[in-house]
Amino acid sequence: GMPAVVRTADRVAVVSEHTARDVAAAFPEAAGKVRVVSPGVAAAPVRPLPAELAAQGLRPGGYVLFVGTLEPRKNLRRLLEAYARLPAALRAEFPLVIAGGAGWGGVAVQRWAEALGVAAGVRVLGYVPDDALEALQAQAAVLAMPSLYEGFGLPLLEAMRFGVPVLTANVASMPEVAGEAGILVDPYDVGSIAAGLERLLGDAGLRARLGAEGRARAQAFSWEAAARAMVRVFEEARAARRDSGA
Repeated sequence: GMPAVVRTADRVAVVSEHTARDVAAAFPEAAGKVRVVSPGVAAAPVRPLPAELAAQGLRPGGYVLFVGTLEPRKNLRRLLEAYARLPAALRAEFPLVIAGGAGWGGVAVQRWAEALGVAAGVRVLGYVPDDALEALQAQAAVLAMPSLYEGFGLPLLEAMRFGVPVLTANVASMPEVAGEAGILVDPYDVGSIAAGLERLLGDAGLRARLGAEGRARAQAFSWEAAARAMVRVFEEARAARRDSGA
């Protein structure tokens, strides 16, 4: 199991400082051998929205995007409740697009949207292939990811590379990834999520500033940097073994 693996490993590579703290808390004896190797994100061209998505009334810069498997920790129920609190004019201008395969835990996005009276503004796309997903990410007004927990939160980085501002949670690894590229909200507070969304959607200048910050920040997360960091971890582990005579 995991305890045995962590105990016998020479080094433990994790994706974020937050995960490093989690591992150290769970396995105090291993704290000294945990190293952070953040994942990278590849540059990608800005693709136009596929015709089938444009046909759903989506326009460049004109929707809020959620990306992820539909499961409880993604906090979709509160995201929908927050969206329902937005002024009707904002909802009319910015549909909420949910892109992700079905998960578990009774996450019933369409049914919740209907019960909240916002089904007309919500597009539940299901699984979206990579090319179409990149187009969706590149053309979004805002990426919304108010998860209850993420070990890293790769969709944040994937949106930031296109200069898309993010709304995310003030917990776990998400503040560490988003940096100054977005607005942090309390994921347990629907009012906090709604206020963050309204602030972003109501201020194009703010979106542009945060988006520029995100684009610059995402450039630091390259796969080349990740590979170099991983090589350093291997070299350190090998040197430690040699020094210990193992």
